[in-house]
Amino acid sequence: MVKKLKNKKKKEFSKSLLIQESLLIWLNTICILIMAFVCIFKGEFGDLPWLGAMIGFPWTAYAISQMYYYKKSQKENTAGGIKYESVMSELNQIKEFHDNWYTPSTSSSETISYGTEEESEIDEETGPIEDEEI
Repeated sequence: MVKKLKNKKKKEFSKSLLIQESLLIWLNTICILIMAFVCIFKGEFGDLPWLGAMIGFPWTAYAISQMYYYKKSQKENTAGGIKYESVMSELNQIKEFHDNWYTPSTSSSETISYGTEEESEIDEETGPIEDEEI
């Protein structure tokens, strides 16, 4: 359980802010639509232009907020951006590790020590070459 909490990534503030704005804009819209219904039901049509503005203006502000969020995201995730460069450096490190680790050796025989002073050579074609006994 503790590992799950540690592995969970923390949301970025900008994403959290965008979600909060979305909830707030929809709550505002629903409340204004209910108020407009009540005004129509009571016959008070003079309030409808104000209620229309109360819906339109927040959606306009929300659209501007979205536009700047997407611009920020685009700058972060393209070449020269903060996230792009960090991800690319991690990928380059992984590639270098992979290239160094999995590069085949060029020698055809290797010397292996078995924990004693004697060493034996391994030839890839014929197998181990053992010392002859005298």
